[in-house]
Amino acid sequence: MTKKLLGTISIALTVASANAQLFKPSPADQVKAGKEYAAKIRKENKVLPDSDPRVKLLREVGQRFLDARTPEEKKKEIWQYSFDVIDSKEVNAFAIPGGPVFFFTGLLDKLTNVDEIAGIMGHELTHVRRQHWASAVNSQQEKQAGLILLGTLFGVKRQQMDILQVVNEFGFNLAASRGQEREADQYGFDFDLRAGYNPEGMIQVFQMFEHLKGSGSTPEFLSTHPDDKSRISSLQKKLADYQKSGKIRSLPALTPLPFETTAMKEAKNPKTKDGGGGGKSSGGTR
Repeated sequence: MTKKLLGTISIALTVASANAQLFKPSPADQVKAGKEYAAKIRKENKVLPDSDPRVKLLREVGQRFLDARTPEEKKKEIWQYSFDVIDSKEVNAFAIPGGPVFFFTGLLDKLTNVDEIAGIMGHELTHVRRQHWASAVNSQQEKQAGLILLGTLFGVKRQQMDILQVVNEFGFNLAASRGQEREADQYGFDFDLRAGYNPEGMIQVFQMFEHLKGSGSTPEFLSTHPDDKSRISSLQKKLADYQKSGKIRSLPALTPLPFETTAMKEAKNPKTKDGGGGGKSSGGTR
Protein backbone atom coordinates (compact mmCIF):
# COMPACT_ATOMS: atom_id res chain seq x y z
CA MET A 1 0.00 0.00 0.00
CA THR A 2 2.81 2.39 0.94
CA LYS A 3 4.71 1.70 -2.29
CA LYS A 4 1.54 2.24 -4.30
CA LEU A 5 0.85 5.56 -2.56
CA LEU A 6 4.42 6.76 -3.06
CA GLY A 7 4.19 5.80 -6.71
CA THR A 8 0.98 7.78 -7.09
CA ILE A 9 2.54 10.81 -5.39
CA SER A 10 5.60 10.56 -7.64
CA ILE A 11 3.42 10.52 -10.75
CA ALA A 12 1.39 13.44 -9.39
CA LEU A 13 4.49 15.52 -8.82
CA THR A 14 5.76 14.74 -12.31
CA VAL A 15 2.44 15.78 -13.84
CA ALA A 16 2.38 18.90 -11.65
CA SER A 17 5.81 19.92 -12.88
CA ALA A 18 4.84 19.38 -16.50
CA ASN A 19 1.58 21.31 -16.14
CA ALA A 20 3.26 24.17 -14.31
CA GLN A 21 5.37 24.88 -17.38
CA LEU A 22 2.19 26.05 -19.11
CA PHE A 23 1.92 28.98 -16.72
CA LYS A 24 5.28 30.59 -17.47
CA PRO A 25 4.45 34.17 -18.53
CA SER A 26 5.24 34.79 -22.19
CA PRO A 27 7.32 37.82 -23.23
CA ALA A 28 4.08 39.56 -24.27
CA ASP A 29 2.57 38.80 -20.85
CA GLN A 30 5.65 40.26 -19.18
CA VAL A 31 5.53 43.45 -21.24
CA LYS A 32 1.85 44.00 -20.48
CA ALA A 33 2.19 43.30 -16.76
CA GLY A 34 5.37 45.36 -16.47
CA LYS A 35 3.86 48.34 -18.25
CA GLU A 36 0.82 48.36 -15.97
CA TYR A 37 2.87 47.90 -12.81
CA ALA A 38 5.36 50.60 -13.82
CA ALA A 39 2.45 53.03 -14.21
CA LYS A 40 1.30 52.10 -10.71
CA ILE A 41 4.80 52.68 -9.31
CA ARG A 42 4.97 56.11 -10.92
CA LYS A 43 1.56 56.99 -9.50
CA GLU A 44 2.27 55.82 -5.95
CA ASN A 45 5.83 57.15 -5.62
CA LYS A 46 7.58 60.46 -6.07
CA VAL A 47 9.32 60.05 -9.41
CA LEU A 48 11.83 62.70 -10.44
CA PRO A 49 10.89 64.85 -13.47
CA ASP A 50 12.45 64.32 -16.89
CA SER A 51 14.44 67.54 -16.45
CA ASP A 52 16.33 66.26 -13.39
CA PRO A 53 20.02 65.66 -14.24
CA ARG A 54 19.90 62.26 -12.49
CA VAL A 55 17.05 61.13 -14.72
CA LYS A 56 18.77 62.45 -17.83
CA LEU A 57 21.97 60.59 -16.98
CA LEU A 58 20.16 57.35 -16.16
CA ARG A 59 18.37 57.45 -19.51
CA GLU A 60 21.60 58.24 -21.36
CA VAL A 61 23.22 55.21 -19.75
CA GLY A 62 20.20 53.03 -20.48
CA GLN A 63 20.08 54.11 -24.11
CA ARG A 64 23.77 53.40 -24.53
CA PHE A 65 23.13 49.81 -23.44
CA LEU A 66 20.22 49.49 -25.85
CA ASP A 67 22.34 50.87 -28.69
CA ALA A 68 25.02 48.27 -27.88
CA ARG A 69 22.69 45.40 -28.77
CA THR A 70 23.28 43.58 -32.03
CA PRO A 71 20.82 44.10 -34.93
CA GLU A 72 19.56 40.56 -34.31
CA GLU A 73 18.96 41.28 -30.62
CA LYS A 74 17.13 44.51 -31.41
CA LYS A 75 14.91 42.70 -33.89
CA LYS A 76 14.19 39.79 -31.55
CA GLU A 77 13.52 41.66 -28.32
CA ILE A 78 10.02 43.00 -27.67
CA TRP A 79 10.85 44.57 -24.31
CA GLN A 80 9.62 48.12 -23.77
CA TYR A 81 12.40 49.70 -21.74
CA SER A 82 11.98 52.80 -19.60
CA PHE A 83 14.26 54.38 -17.01
CA ASP A 84 13.05 56.36 -13.98
CA VAL A 85 14.37 57.61 -10.65
CA ILE A 86 12.31 57.37 -7.46
CA ASP A 87 12.96 60.02 -4.82
CA SER A 88 13.64 57.81 -1.81
CA LYS A 89 16.47 57.19 0.64
CA GLU A 90 16.40 53.47 -0.18
CA VAL A 91 19.72 52.20 -1.48
CA ASN A 92 18.14 50.17 -4.24
CA ALA A 93 17.37 49.69 -7.91
CA PHE A 94 15.19 47.15 -9.66
CA ALA A 95 13.84 46.09 -13.03
CA ILE A 96 10.38 44.65 -13.57
CA PRO A 97 9.29 42.26 -16.32
CA GLY A 98 9.00 43.76 -19.77
CA GLY A 99 11.68 46.44 -19.43
CA PRO A 100 10.94 49.21 -16.87
CA VAL A 101 13.96 50.02 -14.69
CA PHE A 102 13.88 52.11 -11.51
CA PHE A 103 16.75 53.58 -9.49
CA PHE A 104 16.34 55.22 -6.09
CA THR A 105 18.00 58.53 -5.26
CA GLY A 106 19.35 56.84 -2.12
CA LEU A 107 21.43 54.52 -4.30
CA LEU A 108 22.62 57.24 -6.67
CA ASP A 109 23.76 59.24 -3.64
CA LYS A 110 26.12 56.37 -2.73
CA LEU A 111 27.87 56.43 -6.12
CA THR A 112 30.75 58.48 -7.48
CA ASN A 113 31.01 57.60 -11.17
CA VAL A 114 28.89 56.82 -14.21
CA ASP A 115 30.42 53.35 -14.55
CA GLU A 116 28.87 52.35 -11.23
CA ILE A 117 25.44 53.29 -12.59
CA ALA A 118 26.29 51.27 -15.70
CA GLY A 119 27.31 48.30 -13.56
CA ILE A 120 23.89 48.26 -11.90
CA MET A 121 22.14 48.91 -15.20
CA GLY A 122 23.81 45.97 -16.93
CA HIS A 123 22.84 43.75 -14.01
CA GLU A 124 19.20 44.87 -13.99
CA LEU A 125 18.77 44.69 -17.77
CA THR A 126 20.02 41.11 -17.65
CA HIS A 127 17.20 40.23 -15.26
CA VAL A 128 14.77 41.48 -17.92
CA ARG A 129 16.49 39.99 -20.95
CA ARG A 130 16.98 36.57 -19.32
CA GLN A 131 13.37 36.58 -18.06
CA HIS A 132 14.34 35.83 -14.48
CA TRP A 133 10.99 36.90 -13.04
CA ALA A 134 9.08 34.54 -15.34
CA SER A 135 11.39 31.70 -14.34
CA ALA A 136 10.87 32.49 -10.65
CA VAL A 137 7.10 32.49 -11.13
CA ASN A 138 7.32 29.19 -12.97
CA SER A 139 9.37 27.68 -10.16
CA GLN A 140 6.87 28.85 -7.54
CA GLN A 141 3.98 27.45 -9.54
CA GLU A 142 5.68 24.08 -9.84
CA LYS A 143 5.86 23.96 -6.06
CA GLN A 144 2.27 25.13 -5.74
CA ALA A 145 1.03 22.65 -8.32
CA GLY A 146 2.69 19.86 -6.39
CA LEU A 147 0.92 20.97 -3.23
CA ILE A 148 -2.38 21.19 -5.09
CA LEU A 149 -2.18 17.62 -6.36
CA LEU A 150 -0.88 16.29 -3.07
CA GLY A 151 -3.70 18.12 -1.33
CA THR A 152 -6.19 16.48 -3.67
CA LEU A 153 -4.77 13.06 -2.84
CA PHE A 154 -5.27 13.70 0.85
CA GLY A 155 -8.66 15.36 0.55
CA VAL A 156 -7.54 18.98 0.85
CA LYS A 157 -9.22 21.29 -1.65
CA ARG A 158 -7.28 24.17 -3.19
CA GLN A 159 -8.16 26.32 -6.19
CA GLN A 160 -5.92 25.96 -9.24
CA MET A 161 -4.29 29.19 -10.39
CA ASP A 162 -4.42 30.33 -14.00
CA ILE A 163 -2.17 32.68 -15.94
CA LEU A 164 -4.35 35.74 -15.26
CA GLN A 165 -3.73 35.36 -11.54
CA VAL A 166 0.06 35.17 -11.77
CA VAL A 167 0.81 38.81 -11.01
CA ASN A 168 -1.81 39.07 -8.26
CA GLU A 169 -0.56 35.85 -6.69
CA PHE A 170 3.17 36.46 -6.84
CA GLY A 171 3.63 40.16 -7.53
CA PHE A 172 7.04 41.37 -8.66
CA ASN A 173 8.81 40.84 -5.36
CA LEU A 174 10.10 37.34 -6.03
CA ALA A 175 13.78 37.40 -5.14
CA ALA A 176 16.08 36.13 -7.82
CA SER A 177 17.92 32.93 -7.05
CA ARG A 178 21.65 33.02 -6.40
CA GLY A 179 22.13 31.40 -9.79
CA GLN A 180 20.14 34.18 -11.47
CA GLU A 181 22.09 36.80 -9.53
CA ARG A 182 25.37 35.31 -10.71
CA GLU A 183 24.02 35.24 -14.26
CA ALA A 184 22.98 38.89 -13.98
CA ASP A 185 26.48 39.73 -12.76
CA GLN A 186 28.26 37.81 -15.51
CA TYR A 187 26.03 38.86 -18.41
CA GLY A 188 25.84 42.39 -17.03
CA PHE A 189 29.64 42.55 -16.87
CA ASP A 190 29.89 41.65 -20.56
CA PHE A 191 27.05 44.05 -21.41
CA ASP A 192 29.00 46.82 -19.65
CA LEU A 193 31.96 46.17 -21.93
CA ARG A 194 29.80 46.12 -25.06
CA ALA A 195 28.30 49.47 -24.08
CA GLY A 196 31.78 50.93 -23.60
CA TYR A 197 31.75 51.21 -19.82
CA ASN A 198 34.42 50.21 -17.33
CA PRO A 199 33.18 47.03 -15.54
CA GLU A 200 35.18 48.00 -12.48
CA GLY A 201 32.17 50.19 -11.75
CA MET A 202 30.10 47.07 -11.09
CA ILE A 203 32.77 45.71 -8.75
CA GLN A 204 32.89 49.00 -6.87
CA VAL A 205 29.13 48.93 -6.33
CA PHE A 206 29.28 45.50 -4.69
CA GLN A 207 32.24 46.63 -2.59
CA MET A 208 30.12 49.57 -1.44
CA PHE A 209 27.28 47.20 -0.50
CA GLU A 210 29.71 45.04 1.47
CA HIS A 211 30.98 48.13 3.29
CA LEU A 212 27.43 49.16 4.20
CA LYS A 213 26.72 45.67 5.50
CA GLY A 214 29.87 45.78 7.59
CA SER A 215 28.80 49.09 9.12
CA GLY A 216 25.46 47.57 10.14
CA SER A 217 23.40 49.27 7.43
CA THR A 218 22.30 46.58 4.99
CA PRO A 219 21.18 48.20 1.71
CA GLU A 220 17.67 47.40 0.47
CA PHE A 221 19.22 46.16 -2.78
CA LEU A 222 20.41 43.04 -0.96
CA SER A 223 16.88 42.25 0.27
CA THR A 224 15.73 41.58 -3.29
CA HIS A 225 19.11 40.52 -4.68
CA PRO A 226 20.46 37.62 -2.60
CA ASP A 227 23.96 38.38 -1.39
CA ASP A 228 26.81 36.16 -2.46
CA LYS A 229 30.16 37.04 -0.90
CA SER A 230 31.95 35.42 -3.81
CA ARG A 231 30.47 37.77 -6.42
CA ILE A 232 33.18 40.41 -5.96
CA SER A 233 36.06 37.95 -6.27
CA SER A 234 34.29 36.26 -9.19
CA LEU A 235 34.01 39.53 -11.11
CA GLN A 236 37.59 40.50 -10.27
CA LYS A 237 38.77 37.13 -11.58
CA LYS A 238 36.73 37.55 -14.76
CA LEU A 239 38.25 40.96 -15.35
CA ALA A 240 41.78 39.66 -14.74
CA ASP A 241 41.18 36.67 -17.05
CA TYR A 242 39.88 38.94 -19.82
CA GLN A 243 42.93 41.17 -19.51
CA LYS A 244 45.35 38.24 -19.42
CA SER A 245 43.79 36.66 -22.51
CA GLY A 246 43.82 39.93 -24.40
CA LYS A 247 40.02 40.10 -24.64
CA ILE A 248 40.37 43.41 -22.84
CA ARG A 249 43.41 45.42 -23.90
CA SER A 250 42.52 48.55 -22.00
CA LEU A 251 39.64 49.95 -20.01
CA PRO A 252 38.11 53.41 -20.33
CA ALA A 253 38.71 55.78 -17.44
CA LEU A 254 36.01 55.87 -14.79
CA THR A 255 33.76 58.85 -15.55
CA PRO A 256 32.85 61.06 -12.56
CA LEU A 257 29.16 61.81 -12.08
CA PRO A 258 28.09 65.20 -13.49
CA PHE A 259 26.28 66.01 -10.24
CA GLU A 260 27.53 65.90 -6.66
CA THR A 261 26.56 63.08 -4.32
CA THR A 262 27.19 62.36 -0.65
CA ALA A 263 29.67 59.67 -1.68
CA MET A 264 31.67 62.22 -3.69
CA LYS A 265 31.77 64.58 -0.72
CA GLU A 266 32.93 61.75 1.53
CA ALA A 267 35.63 60.79 -0.97
CA LYS A 268 37.01 64.33 -0.65
CA ASN A 269 36.84 64.11 3.13
CA PRO A 270 37.61 60.48 4.18
CA LYS A 271 36.93 61.26 7.84
CA THR A 272 33.19 61.38 7.10
CA LYS A 273 33.12 58.42 4.73
CA ASP A 274 30.48 55.83 5.66
CA GLY A 275 30.13 53.60 2.65
CA GLY A 276 29.97 55.62 -0.53
CA GLY A 277 30.99 54.22 -3.89
CA GLY A 278 34.35 54.49 -5.56
CA GLY A 279 36.02 51.59 -3.80
CA LYS A 280 39.19 50.33 -5.42
CA SER A 281 39.18 47.14 -7.42
CA SER A 282 42.19 44.89 -7.69
CA GLY A 283 41.12 43.54 -11.05
CA GLY A 284 42.06 45.99 -13.76
CA THR A 285 43.39 49.27 -15.11
CA ARG A 286 41.66 52.63 -15.18
